[in-house]
Amino acid sequence: MVGGLLVTFGLSVATARQFLGGTIPAAFGDALRVDGLSALVLVLCGFVGLVAGTYGVGYLRRNEDRDLVTSRMRREFYGLIPAYVFAMLFVSMSNNLGIMWIAVELTTLASVFLITFHDKDTSLEAGWKFLVLGSLGLGFALLGIVLLFASGQGHLGEGMAALNWTRFIQVAPSLHPFTLRLGVVFALIGYGTKAGLAPMHTWKPDAYREAPSPAGVLMAVGMLNAALYCVLRIHLISKAALGPAFSGDLLLALGLLSVLIATPFILVQWNLKRLLTYSSIEHVGIIAVGIGLGGEAGAFGALLHMTYHSLAKPVAFFSAGTLAQLHSSSNFDRIGTGTFSRAPVASGLLVLSALMITGSPPFGLFFSEMIILKAGFFSSHVTATSIFLAALVVLFCGFAFQVGRLVLGPPRDPKDRRVPQPERFDISMATAIVAAIVAAVSAFYLPASLLALIHAATQVVWGGA
Repeated sequence: MVGGLLVTFGLSVATARQFLGGTIPAAFGDALRVDGLSALVLVLCGFVGLVAGTYGVGYLRRNEDRDLVTSRMRREFYGLIPAYVFAMLFVSMSNNLGIMWIAVELTTLASVFLITFHDKDTSLEAGWKFLVLGSLGLGFALLGIVLLFASGQGHLGEGMAALNWTRFIQVAPSLHPFTLRLGVVFALIGYGTKAGLAPMHTWKPDAYREAPSPAGVLMAVGMLNAALYCVLRIHLISKAALGPAFSGDLLLALGLLSVLIATPFILVQWNLKRLLTYSSIEHVGIIAVGIGLGGEAGAFGALLHMTYHSLAKPVAFFSAGTLAQLHSSSNFDRIGTGTFSRAPVASGLLVLSALMITGSPPFGLFFSEMIILKAGFFSSHVTATSIFLAALVVLFCGFAFQVGRLVLGPPRDPKDRRVPQPERFDISMATAIVAAIVAAVSAFYLPASLLALIHAATQVVWGGA
């Protein structure tokens, strides 16, 4: 599995390099097409799939040693992870709105089996909730695509090419405004559900808690990026036809609501994986705010934030997953305080990841958030930006309190007979350390080709081409 994921990541990088070389990779009558936005999401999803799959090898071995995973479950896992990665990459290369919807549906099917992987009552409940809400979201997205197609009757043409995103952009001024507005609203709500934008986020906390940690990374980063890719494609059609205000204001409202809803739940959280869930809701909100603010700075800040989040969030899930494994629970009361004395490596990685994902300087997410805030204060949305800034400060304090108490708090009561598993160095720990090094170094050095991809994606989002 790891070898296949490595080859897949290599092919993703090669495709992105082909785009940077001046060639637009395309196939099947432009149904699959790689522009700047596609290339960036393709590379990020390929990277996340590689590190999640590699970490998953050691993760499963630990559970097998404790008779929590059978050989059949291991084979199932090794089949689901590549399928999930394929679906994410399929989304990122989709230029056709119909194919894009099918690809997102494939991520839903793989997610259900990963969430219910441990076959417990709580995981089955979480899987069912995800399936119901995810299917509802996809139903809204499908209705939105139908309405988008209806808005271009007589202009889009016939056949599969009529649903190509590039075709919508070409005929955008001719689209029927009212029908288009309805389609954009339904599509943004539908794909926003998959991304976890509030108030369509309610499937996330239970799903992230019950899924194996490697699968949690795929959902928290890979699915988020793929769903945001869909959201951006719809936003760009609306922007080309109606101007930036309609869909931009909707994304700004949903993004700000996501950040505000995440705030109290981080402050009162009782479970480590659910804590990371609300962090993901916060970050998808930050990206939506950046896009909604508009302008080149807002778009660049949002895409830079997506990049840094894709590098930092796996470290948080890997360290949290290791601590949950060692203590047989992700509940704070079961893990206990003072984990640094029992699992220094995982605890240190959790603190490092907390600094990164809360936007602490000098890490990358600090700079992306500053760019978004600057774009907001120099726009007409000063009040919304001020509320956004206040929420970020509270979120930082709440997350720092939760992680600090868990890692640096007083040691567990000696009378507590629940002895955690000893920390050991294996492929999952090595993957977490390497991922942490990559995320930390990226704050000071981004490869020129990756930075070029971010700028190319910015031109697509800002310029709509």
